[in-house]
Amino acid sequence: MLARSPQGRTRYNLHQMGKTAQETGEIRRFDEANVARLGLISIQERIPADYTSWTIELNLDGRRAKLSCVAVAEHGGVPHGLDNDVSLALITLYQEAGSPEDGAVVTSAYRILSVIGWDTSGHYYAALRDSLDRLTAATFTASEAWRTGSKWSTVKFRFIDGLEYTSESDKLNLGGSSVLRIKLAKVITDSIRGKHIKPLDLEFLTSLDRPQTRALYRLLDAQRHAVEGQEVAQFRTNIVEWAEACKIMDKTPTRVRRTLEGAHAELVERGYLAAVDYQGRGPSQEVIYTFARQPAIPEEAIEVATRLLRYKVARQMAHTLLSSLGVARVRERLEKFEAMLTAGYAPRNQAGFLVDVIRDEEGKYADPEGFVSASRRKETEAARRKRLEAQAKLEERKQQEAEAEWDSLDAKGRTNKALRMLSVLFGKRLPTRYYSGLADAFERGLLSPRELTEAAIKARAEMALEHFAQDLMRRLDESLGMGMT
Repeated sequence: MLARSPQGRTRYNLHQMGKTAQETGEIRRFDEANVARLGLISIQERIPADYTSWTIELNLDGRRAKLSCVAVAEHGGVPHGLDNDVSLALITLYQEAGSPEDGAVVTSAYRILSVIGWDTSGHYYAALRDSLDRLTAATFTASEAWRTGSKWSTVKFRFIDGLEYTSESDKLNLGGSSVLRIKLAKVITDSIRGKHIKPLDLEFLTSLDRPQTRALYRLLDAQRHAVEGQEVAQFRTNIVEWAEACKIMDKTPTRVRRTLEGAHAELVERGYLAAVDYQGRGPSQEVIYTFARQPAIPEEAIEVATRLLRYKVARQMAHTLLSSLGVARVRERLEKFEAMLTAGYAPRNQAGFLVDVIRDEEGKYADPEGFVSASRRKETEAARRKRLEAQAKLEERKQQEAEAEWDSLDAKGRTNKALRMLSVLFGKRLPTRYYSGLADAFERGLLSPRELTEAAIKARAEMALEHFAQDLMRRLDESLGMGMT
């Protein structure tokens, strides 16, 4: 059945690690700049259902503006927590669809969960349904706060302007095969089509563990790139104003610090923030974010670095490993680590275990069955080349000895040697009566004993000895009694 509603996490790319995604051939991801900077969705993971509205004043490029949201308790209050992931997934899917003019995206529930890295189990389909309902029911008003080109305007909209979906049950639940048609707010799609967007490291965002960390990262990254074409090294703001920007309910400074503590720790640990500091006391204090300077990664290391980051190795640690141990060593140990995972090993902390495998100098970790490391393959190839070189030298020495032996013989000796070798080579292919003709041709200088013998050896190597013998017999038959031609 087709149901109509009135109204559901995510790994690193390297655009901040030396090469842009465009330069490395990766798909670039972009966020809609207004949505990202205004932080329409509360970063709090849980709120009371009766928290149905908020209104804040904010400073946008030195000018005051107002932003508000009105929602309903029926769907769990104002958009919050996981709704941030879903809103980003819809913006991403809209762009993947080519940014259609009608603002509609036709997709599946499974695809939405996959884009944002959520588990595709039943629990998350229910969470997706709740999130879509909130994004459809809530109304946002941005008073002189919506940027269109060089102008600021006032807009009123619902993030989702229309929602249709197929359901797997009469309870209108979403499932893996559910198909959705979602129409985004026109102000959002117009902004995307007008290229009012900012780069987004979707792989990094989706690799973060907590919904709150992902939401804070999205909001912080918008501040980091607030000035077009530039990336600021530091962002500082009043703690109460920042609480409003994050849509935190309790704006008491100590409570705000406690609320943000876990997200701050994860962003520092993952190498996005270098530090988070507070200056002053009480409501007048400032929170100061210092963004980590992303080290440049050599072009040949980009692919290896990307794989490290996908296993949640911090950016700075990835840079340290590649710089100190080299790309070849890190790639080899990474392949070993992945082979261990395939073999069934399940470390509690993948990132920490991977770093230990890469750094290991004591052979703590045996190669999984069937895995051959790059260094072992290199050793095997080196041994093979060494054997071939030795064999070539042996053949060359035998050739030199054979040539020396031919040169040491007189005419009769060369004839006898050729007849002896040819009889072994031809066997029954050349009847005995032909050898007298060969001896006569050798003695008269019409055939060279050495050249004919070497030609026969070559024919045997090329599996053409039978044809060679037939040709030789024909020539001898034609010349018997009148000399060789």
